[in-house]
Amino acid sequence: MALLFDLKGILPWIICGVAISIVLALYRSKIQDRTGPLPEIPFNSNSASRFLGDLPEVKNAKYRRSWIWNQPKSHGSPLAQLFIHPFDKPTVVVSDYREVVDICSRRLSEFDRGTRNKECVGLTAPNFHMTMESRDPRFRAHKELLRDLMTPAFLNEISAPRLYERTASLIELWSLKVDKGYGRPFNASHDFYLATLDIICSVAFGLDDDEGTLQREISHVQSLGSSGPSNDNDPMRFPHGPTHPETAALFDLADMISIAQSSAFPAWSQALAMLKPKHAKAWWHRRRLVHRQTTKSVKKLTGASASTRECALDQLLWREMNAAKKTDRKPDFYSPVIRDELIGYLLGGHDTTATTLSWWVKYMSRHQRAQNRLRFELRQAHSPAAKEARWPTIKEITSTSIPYLDAIMEETVRYAAVATLIIRTSTCDTQILGYPIPKGVNVILPLTGPSMKEPAIPIPEHTRTAACQRDKDRVPAWGDDVGEFVPERWLKWESGAEGIPTQVFCPNAGPNLAFSTGPRQCFGKRLAYLEMRVLMTLLVWNFEFGELDEKLNSDEIVEKLVNLPEDCYVKLARV
Repeated sequence: MALLFDLKGILPWIICGVAISIVLALYRSKIQDRTGPLPEIPFNSNSASRFLGDLPEVKNAKYRRSWIWNQPKSHGSPLAQLFIHPFDKPTVVVSDYREVVDICSRRLSEFDRGTRNKECVGLTAPNFHMTMESRDPRFRAHKELLRDLMTPAFLNEISAPRLYERTASLIELWSLKVDKGYGRPFNASHDFYLATLDIICSVAFGLDDDEGTLQREISHVQSLGSSGPSNDNDPMRFPHGPTHPETAALFDLADMISIAQSSAFPAWSQALAMLKPKHAKAWWHRRRLVHRQTTKSVKKLTGASASTRECALDQLLWREMNAAKKTDRKPDFYSPVIRDELIGYLLGGHDTTATTLSWWVKYMSRHQRAQNRLRFELRQAHSPAAKEARWPTIKEITSTSIPYLDAIMEETVRYAAVATLIIRTSTCDTQILGYPIPKGVNVILPLTGPSMKEPAIPIPEHTRTAACQRDKDRVPAWGDDVGEFVPERWLKWESGAEGIPTQVFCPNAGPNLAFSTGPRQCFGKRLAYLEMRVLMTLLVWNFEFGELDEKLNSDEIVEKLVNLPEDCYVKLARV
């Protein structure tokens, strides 16, 4: 008994000692196996032999992503290598617009998605096509399943009307807040997230307006009392209404991926997060939501309304029905493929757009001349609506070309830099700008920074690929104002009807990678532009965005799934 007691006392120490021995053995073997720094590519000398590599510096940086994309610049080189994944090869960072385009658009046989995207999306949607390598045989089948969702027909006939209705609800909510708060500033970020979530849920599932989160928020704000102004510049605090569990579950998507992104061991981090009731409940609520909506769509498609497809889920199930007929099998409406593609669609359709709009209202507050010109151009282009004192219809919004609106949208996504880094993995031994890159190296490609929002790093032209050199003049470099918000940079003068000079939108005026590039660029790009077009048009049509105190309109960011503004206030007046 005494021996057993003694063993019980030392057993935890034995286990701890064994664990430490295993870790040390792994450390020795992996450090020996690791190739060490890649030849010729600059790196931080004190990180190469350190187990944690560059992770301490990344952790201590004010903004981790900008620290990463600025490493080449800090070494005076277009490339740098980092040690940010213990037990793995170094990671290369390439900070140059033309090289990112070359790698993503023309060197597809040399670089592919790799495993990092799969690890970060992880438990949330493991069958989402974004996680797959292009050579994965499943990838083409998934794209075929989704191909209708970004067509002009689907966007104009299904997405746009639902988007218009939810934007009207946002305007109703903001009008109510203007009245309740006597025109004082209030935080708008949460409202954008509710609006874009309502939009994507409506497009995805065909939910009616009264089933949305905005209508619940309107009812909540109506129940609040009004508060007199103590100071016109002090913000009004509107407490959020109760969050429906399924709404919270969809907001949790970005949180789960953010947990993985910020970890050197993403799979472990997500697994540990799932032990928390908040994330576990959200996971089940998401699956329950998709299952319930799938059942509704199946009943519709297999019943009297079989020819009517009113939402994205209807379209996916219709595609699955046709694919099953062609292969003489039973359709699998509840497959993990359909479920995860739908979850990915929900994530991509609201989080980045809400964040972009949160930055946009900050720019409108700061740049009053740009805001006033945008409102003028909108009223000129939609003159019948202006004369009749009504809003432009959704058909008018989607069919009318307004170059300055396009310029505002393009400059907003460039300047906001909401999504900043993507990763490709070398699939063979190759080179970047003359530097040797072995097979299996992760390459971080910044979507902002030098050459896009900062001056470019000088690069000898002969080090680029022949295709990149031939493409040199397709997109000219930005000038000295690259770090400023200047929508006019996207406009150029052309000879219009009867030789009258007119300004037109020029999408290739300069470097911009807000939605990545090449065949694996953002799948939801067209939907994002449609959302911005409708929301920006109707919000500027109805409200003036007043100037704010600096304390309510800073440039500080919060790094989560994307780069959020630390503050997002609006001071509104009805137009």
